[in-house]
Amino acid sequence: MTHKHKSLKPVVLSTALAALCAPAFASDHRDSPYTQQNPAADIGDVFLFQGAQTGGLAMAMTLNPLSGSGADGTQPSDKIKLSPDLIYIFNFDTDGDAKADLAYKVKAGAATGGQAQPLDLRKAIGAEARDAMWTGTQLGSGMTTALNSELQVVTGKTDELLFVGPRRDPFFFDFLTVDAPVALAIKEALAGGDHLPAAGSSELAFGRTDMTLIVLEVPDLGQTPLNYWVTVADGSGKTVDRMGRAGIQGIYLVDAPTGYNAEYYIPRNSAKYPTIGDLNNAYNASSPDQDRANYGEQFTYRFEQLEVSQNVLSDKVDFYLPDMIRWDPSQPKGYPNGRNLREDAIYWTLNDLNPFGQAAEGVELPHIGTQRMSDRFPYVAPSIVQEFKPGSQLEPVFPIFME
Repeated sequence: MTHKHKSLKPVVLSTALAALCAPAFASDHRDSPYTQQNPAADIGDVFLFQGAQTGGLAMAMTLNPLSGSGADGTQPSDKIKLSPDLIYIFNFDTDGDAKADLAYKVKAGAATGGQAQPLDLRKAIGAEARDAMWTGTQLGSGMTTALNSELQVVTGKTDELLFVGPRRDPFFFDFLTVDAPVALAIKEALAGGDHLPAAGSSELAFGRTDMTLIVLEVPDLGQTPLNYWVTVADGSGKTVDRMGRAGIQGIYLVDAPTGYNAEYYIPRNSAKYPTIGDLNNAYNASSPDQDRANYGEQFTYRFEQLEVSQNVLSDKVDFYLPDMIRWDPSQPKGYPNGRNLREDAIYWTLNDLNPFGQAAEGVELPHIGTQRMSDRFPYVAPSIVQEFKPGSQLEPVFPIFME
């Protein structure tokens, strides 16, 4: 499936959907008690698309959300790093069982007097792809890129490309053209309930903020169908955060916002998960093959709140669980078949979940991200505090993309 631009008037969404979205329609920022305390473990978003640099699959994850915003618990853009205690993993299921068959693992060492860190890349297959440990075959090593410093790209044994460094948060959801009640609820969630800066547009969904970007491109990967998700592991074999589709935890695993009936947000299995925080921590620690059994009831409940018809309810849950992004090269590219850096995946999800959207003449939706990205690796836009050469707002002090 792919995004197709269509003429719509500002989309009117149901009160039920507004209530569902209200707590956190950030894609995955600040999704659990653990990640709120450990921003270097907090996956904000994940992406998967065909890379122009090698023609293979490019994948990205974002960490350290809201950096440079001044929000509580955040750091300036020139201070954010990966944690040397954590392993950052790109996971691929190649046989349809929702278990990792192939994984690319990234680990950083301690910084030595600055932001730059030593960096290693490994490839794991089979059991090692599933162990959430620092295992696998070494592909390459190098350094992360510090802010306003020379671009560092690790090149692997089979021409993999790896970048790690501070860049502009690529997430956006343009809700200025989504009418009340849901627009108000989303803006309240972003700016109020989650204490996130928000300015509604594709350029300023979270205000001017940076994140740590991990971007990996693998030549020849993606020629056959696969499923994809990312994880952060603590080195002991435990996963502390994970993400596949956009907005999953921000829709289904959320606390009640101020003014909403808290009973509607209690986990369905409250004996096992007394609080939403417990549910989110458990979700992050589990793997996609466990999703339907562990969280199907919770997702079903949310779909019932949305008044999804009973005859399609099970199919809808099956579509969103297991929580993975599908990649099928025989199908049109575009979310949910991959996810590129400019797509409004949150709009796609709203449009898919909302049975009350009204098509009419008017605004072109979905919108496309307008950040200053490139068709050269690592693709993502410059930091919000990128320095440029004197008299220029286009030429950085050091090149930020490969030739």
